[in-house]
Amino acid sequence: MGITEIVMIMAIALILFGPEDLPEIARTLGKVVFEIRKATHELTKEFQGSFDAPSKILNKAFEQTTSPRITHQATAVPQSEASESNTDIDLLKYEDEIPDDPLAELPLDMVSYEEKGASR
Repeated sequence: MGITEIVMIMAIALILFGPEDLPEIARTLGKVVFEIRKATHELTKEFQGSFDAPSKILNKAFEQTTSPRITHQATAVPQSEASESNTDIDLLKYEDEIPDDPLAELPLDMVSYEEKGASR
């Protein structure tokens, strides 16, 4: 807008509303414009966060996969220390994790043992 257009709008507003009501109208108009800008800023921030979230997750995952890792040679333990530490630690085997009957811990009224080959 040019200066002449702004002066024309101000003159029309002065004629329509009068010099007494013009400051109150300008104040109200300023508050409305402020609230609209605040709402649009919040929406823009929310949308930007929604768009940036997947890229941040992907970037973080990419950084974790490409970060320098400690090589096996750098963490190699001398043979005498390795043999001592292996004797102290009992390694858990896969067979140790699986109980013989996984249903044995459940109450009997919850468990139904069907014969093999039986159909419903």
